Parts: sequence; C-alpha cells; structure tokens
Amino acid sequence: MLVGGPTGGLVLRGAIRGQRRRVVSASALGMTHQACEALVPVVIGAAIDSAFATGSAQALLRWLLLLAVLFLVLSTCYRTSARIAEGAGEHAAHLLRLELGARVLDPRGGADANRLPGALTSVATNDARRVGSVATVLPYGCAAIAALVVSAVALLRISVPLGLLVLLGIPPLLWLGHRISRPLEQRSETEQESAAHASGVAADLVSGLRVLKGMGAESAAVDRYRTTSQDSLAAALRAAR
Repeated sequence: MLVGGPTGGLVLRGAIRGQRRRVVSASALGMTHQACEALVPVVIGAAIDSAFATGSAQALLRWLLLLAVLFLVLSTCYRTSARIAEGAGEHAAHLLRLELGARVLDPRGGADANRLPGALTSVATNDARRVGSVATVLPYGCAAIAALVVSAVALLRISVPLGLLVLLGIPPLLWLGHRISRPLEQRSETEQESAAHASGVAADLVSGLRVLKGMGAESAAVDRYRTTSQDSLAAALRAAR
C-alpha cells in the first residue's frame, strides 16, 4: 500500500457505502428468508400438536397452507436477496477497478510507483474482486443474525436452558473461528502479493521479448519467471491448505 494512501478499512467501507442501497435491500430480504427458515420447524411442531393430536383435518389443512406460504416467502426472498447481493459485489468491484484505472492514468501518477504493469492488473482484478465480495457476504451475515434471534426466541419459549446454551455458546465459537482464520488471512495476503508479482514479471517478460531475444537472454528471463511462478503457486497452495 502506498504511503499516505487509503487504508484497507477505508476502501472496504467505501465499497459498502457505495452499494448501501443494494446491501440494505439484500440484507432485509436475507433476514426475512432466514427468519422463515427458522420458523419452519416451529410451524411443523405446532401442526403436530394442534392438528395431528386432535385429528382435525381442517386444522391440518390450515397448517399445511401456512407452511406452503412460508416456503414461498423464504424461497422468493432468498433468490431475490442472492441476486441483489451478487450485483452489489460486482458493482463494488467494478467501481474500484475504475478508480484504480483513473489513479494509474492520472498525470500526477502515484498508483504505479514500484509496481509492474502486470502487478497492477492483478490488483485491479483479484483484489478488487475480493473487496467487492465483502458487499456480497455482508447481507448473509445480517441474515444469519436474524436466524439466530428468531431461533433463540423459539428455543427460549420451548426450553430456557436450551436457549441459554445456544446463546451463550455462540460467542465463544465465533471468537474461536476468528482466531483460527488469522493464519488464513495472513496467507491470503501473501498469496495475493505473490500472484501480483508473478503477473508483473510475466507482463514485463512479454513486453521486453524482442530485447531479450536480441541479447540472447531468453533462458535467464524464463528461469526468472519460472521461479516467481513457483513461489506464487506455493503461496496459493499454503492458503488453500
């Protein structure tokens, strides 16, 4: 990152703010979907208690109709939410690529300092895509919170100890998951940097191919790229593991 340039957090917040309308819409629909998902076993349990236990065909029909409406709502909300969330991610990544292109082409320069053209291309594609994915996954996080709230309320009404067990057990699990993901975050950063460097070396090799042929230095250039490519592969494998 350039000295004095925007921080990673600032870039992420800007990407989300730029898509706030889509993010809010997708979050609301996703929360509705997850709330309906959590209510499905509740409705089934209520149907068994009131319809099957009493043997009333009319009560059973009413509960089945309610269950069908529930599935219709959750299915529609999920499909619409997913489409809007994916659109938010794609638009956020596209706008970031446009900003990066404008920065690179700015007469004052700055974005291309100490970076090869191929490295900038990698940043404009892979890194921008990952920033855009934040706008995509944020509605899913909000939906998960809605599912947690509805499930907690239902569990507390059924059994207070069971509900408290779930509510008190989730924070430690989230903290543990965050701690476990720390090495992945570090490896992912290394992977992106290695991939950008490999792309830069490849672009540099192609642009200077005539000069290399004239100097008879093709083998040295190929060896350099092969080493860089192997380093990038090793970083990707470490992150994948």
